[in-house]
Amino acid sequence: MKSNIMAALLAVNLSPAFAATNATNSGPVEGVAVEASSASLEASKETPAQRDARMAWWREARYGMFIHWDMSSIAGTEISWSRKGSKPLDIHGDPAGYIEDPAYDNLYNKFNPTNFDAMAWVKLAKAAGMKYLVFTAKHHGGFCMWDTKFTDYSIMHTPFQRDVLKELADACHAEGLRFGIYYSPRDWHHPDYGLADNSKYVSYMDGQLRELLTNYGTVDLLWFDSYGHGDPLNFWHIPETWRLIKNLQPEVVINNRLAALRVKKNPLAVTNNNPAVSRGDFDTPEQRLGKYQDTRLWESCMTVVDAPNGGWSYRPDGKVKPFEETVRMLVSCATGDGNLLLDVGPDATGLIPADQSDCLLKVGEWLKQNGESIYGTRGGPFRPGEYGGTTRKGKTIYVHVIKWPESGPLKFPPLAVKLMNARLLGGGKADATQTEKGLEIAVAVSARQKEVTVVALEFDSEVMKLPAEPLTPETRDKSK
Repeated sequence: MKSNIMAALLAVNLSPAFAATNATNSGPVEGVAVEASSASLEASKETPAQRDARMAWWREARYGMFIHWDMSSIAGTEISWSRKGSKPLDIHGDPAGYIEDPAYDNLYNKFNPTNFDAMAWVKLAKAAGMKYLVFTAKHHGGFCMWDTKFTDYSIMHTPFQRDVLKELADACHAEGLRFGIYYSPRDWHHPDYGLADNSKYVSYMDGQLRELLTNYGTVDLLWFDSYGHGDPLNFWHIPETWRLIKNLQPEVVINNRLAALRVKKNPLAVTNNNPAVSRGDFDTPEQRLGKYQDTRLWESCMTVVDAPNGGWSYRPDGKVKPFEETVRMLVSCATGDGNLLLDVGPDATGLIPADQSDCLLKVGEWLKQNGESIYGTRGGPFRPGEYGGTTRKGKTIYVHVIKWPESGPLKFPPLAVKLMNARLLGGGKADATQTEKGLEIAVAVSARQKEVTVVALEFDSEVMKLPAEPLTPETRDKSK
C-alpha cells in the first residue's frame, strides 16, 4: 500500500466513526487522478443491468479479508516500503533503474513458512463473517507469491517452494469464498521497470496477469495499486492491459487503481490522461472510513493492526485494533453504502497471529447476531452522524446506534412509509413510535450493546427508494 509519507498526507481521525458528509471517496489515492479524455477507452459495453448483475455479489458482501504477506514478514517491517533500495518512478522521485537493497531483496532466501495452511486462513475469514478474500500476489517490491514462469524472484525459489496463491485459490473455491488477487503494476525490483519505452516491462506484467487469470480458476476480483509515473496510454498501455483482463475473465470486478500516479511538485509528474477504464468498478479510500456515497460503489481498506508508518504486513511492533473499533468500522462502511476490506498480516511461519484472529472472530460473533443489518443492505435512508447510521433492505431499516441522546428518545425525520414493528437484534425490547413529526426510538440502557445497538424498523412497504437525508436540527439531539 502507501508509504509513510502518503499515509501522513491522507491520515484522518477515525473518531467519530461515522461521517455525515457526501464527499467523494474516489481519491486522490496515492496521487492517482483519473480523467476522461479523447484518448479514453470506453469503460465497458455492458448495460447498467448487466453491470448491476456483475457487481451484485460484491455489493451484497460488504466485508472482506485483505492479506498482505511475503518475505517481509521475516523482518517484521512494512511490505515493500521498508525496502532501502530505490523506488523508481514513485512518490519520492527516484528515476527508473533498479538499485538493490541487499538485506530486503534477499529475505526470500530464508522464507520458509511451514505453518502456512490456506484452508485455515479461509475458514478464519468465513468464521469472521467475511465474504471475500484478496491476497497480495505481488506488491511493489516485486516478489511473487505464485509459480510464475517470468522470474525466479518468487515463492518457488524459496526454501518453501509451494504455490501459496494456488493453495489459497483452491481453498476459497472449495469453501465458497470469493477469491481476489492484489497485483501491483509497480515493480521496484524488475530490471526493465520504466526503462526506455517500458515495452519490456509491460510485456512482463501482462504475461504475469495472463498467468494469474488463466491458471487459478475463477478470479472474482482484481485489486491493483497504481502504476508509477509515466503516460498511461503510451508508456503503461493501460487500455491494452484492461482488454487482456476482460478477455480472460469478463466478470471480474476491478478497483480504481489501474491508473498512473500523478503527484504535485514532483519532477516526474506527467500530464495526466488516465483512460476511463482506470476508474474501475469501485473507489478505494485507504486507512480512512469512506463518506456516505450512494452514487458510486466504494470500499475502505483498513489494517486490523495499527503500526508506525503503516500496518500493511506482519508488524510485531503494532497493536491490534480493539473489537469495538473494528466492528464500528464495519458498521460505518455499511451505513455509508460501502464495503470494508480488513487487512491481516501473517507472520513469517505462515500463521495469522492470535491477537488478530481473536479480533476477527469477535466480529464474526457479532455478525451472527446482527448480520442481517449488514449483508445485502444499502446505506440510508438516514445519513450517518454522531448517533451512528442506518442501512436498509426490503421493507426494513436498520438503525445502528453508537451514541444515544443524553435524555429522551433518538429522533428521526418523518418517512413516507408506515411503521409496523420494531425489534432489537439479539433480543430485548425496542420502543418506536411514528408521528407526523417523525420517528422516535428508545432502548433501555440495560439492553443497549457497548459497541453498537441495532434496531430493526419494519414498514408496510419498500424503503429502498426513499431518498437519503441527514437528520434535521430538530432531530439532532446532543449525544453523550
